[in-house]
Amino acid sequence: MEHSSALSCAPAIIANTNNVTPLPEPRRARTLFDLVERFEGQESLQNPDAVLPLNRLRMTPDETIEVPGLGQHVMNDWSRRQMSSLLGLRWDRWFQNAGGHERAEEINRRLARATDEVKVRTTRAIDGGQEADGTLRAFVSPGFSPIEDSQVSKLVIAAMRTVDGEMKIIRADVTDRTTSFVVGIGRPYRVGGEGEVGDVWGGIMIRNSGVGFASLLIVAHLVRLACRNGMTLPLPDSELLRRRHRGIDEDKLRWMLSDRLQQLPGKLRVAGEVLRDSASRRVDAIEDEVRRILDHAGLPLRFLTPILEAHRAETLPGAFGVSQAITRAAQQFSPEERLELEGVAGDYLRAPS
Repeated sequence: MEHSSALSCAPAIIANTNNVTPLPEPRRARTLFDLVERFEGQESLQNPDAVLPLNRLRMTPDETIEVPGLGQHVMNDWSRRQMSSLLGLRWDRWFQNAGGHERAEEINRRLARATDEVKVRTTRAIDGGQEADGTLRAFVSPGFSPIEDSQVSKLVIAAMRTVDGEMKIIRADVTDRTTSFVVGIGRPYRVGGEGEVGDVWGGIMIRNSGVGFASLLIVAHLVRLACRNGMTLPLPDSELLRRRHRGIDEDKLRWMLSDRLQQLPGKLRVAGEVLRDSASRRVDAIEDEVRRILDHAGLPLRFLTPILEAHRAETLPGAFGVSQAITRAAQQFSPEERLELEGVAGDYLRAPS
């Protein structure tokens, strides 16, 4: 499934069978308050989670899943991958030449033998024109306790009340796996005069997943405005908060985050200086350096060529140039991969030379 930006995303399409009208075109999300409104609209379409044995589900020849009490739901790419894992099959390879009835027969045979209990997360929204009652978003464990995107955003708003700034959204992305957005703190500033770094905007990056893809994560973040390159803060304590979706105490998290945000403005300027100083860290063999970085991070070599092309497009000096090539190349990948590469770039600059 292609990712969509929360800044300019088309309205959800709602199936006629559930008597819900489509959401209106959302206004541009300029601030975190705008995103809260947007998230609350999306969440209002979600059904209550259903905890049930996997063997109570059935697939139709149209590749919809019948969820008891909730009707027929189309699967997105993420829930299809989860079902494949639960049933021990490789969807595209096994069903490449299969028809709808043959596919449903095989899936239902495996579902009938399943013994696991799952929590099924569904919504009445549908990305497309299929005839169904909604979309099956995810299969998660019964103990999974989601914190919704609007809750996360309100948590951040409450924690940031003592931090100067308008809570402007630098970027935001929503996929079937994650929601991620970067909130600017204060104003952009110039690092070290008229050097290569240029204007930098510090803030925090929030990644959340209500479908079991990843934990809630909040990290300090920098964006180099010349080319919108972002990276995890190149300092040892860039991670502000990480929590699995199990029994989250919102009050505790809010106070914890608020305490850490108090120190953030000073750290952002220190991080800007790290960017500037990294230009003097000499790198003789760019390709070897990038290979080493990817290998150390456990990332595939398919990122190598785009990173080298990005370096040729903007040849900046030293380790700074390598980090900017990584974050520039990251913009062409999915939001999940982009965040991973931005974290790698930050780790690279804060590592000892």
